[in-house]
Amino acid sequence: MRLFTALLSAALVWLFAPTSVARAEFIPWKYNWTRNPSVISADAPGTGLISLTDETLHSASGDSDVVATNLKVFSTAPPSSPDTYTNKAYTLTLFLLDTTSGQSGTLSFGGLLNGTASSLNSHIRNTFTGETTKELILGQTHFTVTIGPFTPPGPPESSNKGAISAFAQVTVTNIQKTPEPSTLVLACIGLPFAGYGLWRRRGRRVASA
Repeated sequence: MRLFTALLSAALVWLFAPTSVARAEFIPWKYNWTRNPSVISADAPGTGLISLTDETLHSASGDSDVVATNLKVFSTAPPSSPDTYTNKAYTLTLFLLDTTSGQSGTLSFGGLLNGTASSLNSHIRNTFTGETTKELILGQTHFTVTIGPFTPPGPPESSNKGAISAFAQVTVTNIQKTPEPSTLVLACIGLPFAGYGLWRRRGRRVASA
C-alpha cells in the first residue's frame, strides 16, 4: 500500500503542476502608437482644438515606459470665455512586434477629455475608459501593457506638451501543450493501479521462488 500511496501522490502532483514558466528577460521588441482622431475640436461655438501626435516605430528591450501621444492646446478664446471640451473621445492603438518570432499584434485604449482652455490658460482632464491593462502573447513573448499616467497640456504658448504614457511589461512564456482534463484524470487513476499491479505480481514471483 505504501507504493500505491506514493504513486497516487506523484500522479496528483503531476496533474496540478503548472504547465507554463515565465521569466523576465531583456527581450527585443518594436512598437508604435497611432491615435484617432488626430485633432479634437472644442464644443461649439468654440474654435479651439487639442492635437494628438503619433509615435513612429521604435525599438525597445524588456520592460519599459513608452509615450503613447503628446497633446497640445490651440485657442484664441479670451480667459473670460474659454473653449470647452465635453466628453471628447479618443482611441490610442499600440502596435507590438516581437522581433524574435516576427509575430505582431495590436492593443487599443480609449479615453475622454474634459475641461476648458483659452489663449492664456488650460485645464484639461482625462478619464480612461474600458480596461487600462491589456495582455498579448506573440510567439513566446508575453506583453502586459498598462495605459497611463496622463500629463495635461499647458496653455497654447507653452513649449512643453502634455502626454499620455504607458508601461509595457515583457516576459518570456514557455507554453507547453496541456493534455485534455479527462486524459489527465484517467492517467492519475490508471498509473497508481498499474504500479500496484506490478508490485503484486513481483510479490507473487518472490513468494513462489
